[in-house]
Amino acid sequence: MLDNSVAITFINALLDIALKKGQFEQIEKDLDVFCGIITKHDKLKKILLHPSISRDNKKDLIKRVFGKSVSTLMVNFLYLLVDRRREEIMEFIPEVYKPAVDDKRGVIKAKIQMVIPLTGERLDNFKKKLNKLTGKTVKVEVVQNPEILGGMIIEIGNMMIDGSVASRLKNLKTRLLSLRTA
Repeated sequence: MLDNSVAITFINALLDIALKKGQFEQIEKDLDVFCGIITKHDKLKKILLHPSISRDNKKDLIKRVFGKSVSTLMVNFLYLLVDRRREEIMEFIPEVYKPAVDDKRGVIKAKIQMVIPLTGERLDNFKKKLNKLTGKTVKVEVVQNPEILGGMIIEIGNMMIDGSVASRLKNLKTRLLSLRTA
């Protein structure tokens, strides 16, 4: 069984080629079309992933289903997956392509948890600071979470900064209990 890291590698290669050929936006649309079709039609996915169906039959199916709705570069990408017996990557494309596209555009997503959500000018100033800190354009999602009691929790990519009051109280409790037992 394959994990999504191989799919990320293939999608990044596709996006790099699309950038070089000036087809980045078209490939992004093609990926949307592909993901929409592949997730809605389970039988199509089963056929494309089935090991006993020949490469030629799979390629013919790809051409009939996607040939008129996506670019030649996208069709060739799908053919490449079939030729290399990497059809299982198609199953991971819906979950990995949007973050890969955002990465190529220099966009990163951040989730901010607060008791009282940021709005207006405060949110704009915070976004500017995150943009400067990361060197990328940050898309911010603000979530109201009363359980953190105060402060905030920021998640950017695979990094998390926990400045919540609940976390500080938990750390203080742990330290006090460790002093008591020492």
